[in-house]
Amino acid sequence: MPGPASIAPAPARTAAAVAGRPAAPAKAPADGTDPGLKSACEGMEALFISHMLSEMRKTVPKSGFLDGGHAEEIYTSLMDAELANKMAGAGGLGLSSVLLEQLSRSGGTVPGKPPRP
Repeated sequence: MPGPASIAPAPARTAAAVAGRPAAPAKAPADGTDPGLKSACEGMEALFISHMLSEMRKTVPKSGFLDGGHAEEIYTSLMDAELANKMAGAGGLGLSSVLLEQLSRSGGTVPGKPPRP
């Protein structure tokens, strides 16, 4: 019977690996867009989707039979935010690609605001 010393320890996992994210910084996409700008556009789309889901949820009547109270509100808001992030990362509504195209064309600057150095 093998002793405790013969059991190999599990490899150490980083927080990024546990969360399903790459540990290394993202490389620039082949199309030449800025990865930070792409991430910001996906974040904006996720915010929009999250707000849309929240407003849609308000239209559903509550029966009062199974009311979770404040805890349910917190849970559904967190669930909506996570669902929105997953949807935006998977292509979402197409808003992030339109934003990315428009901001890439303008150089990532806002009209009337000087560009950052």
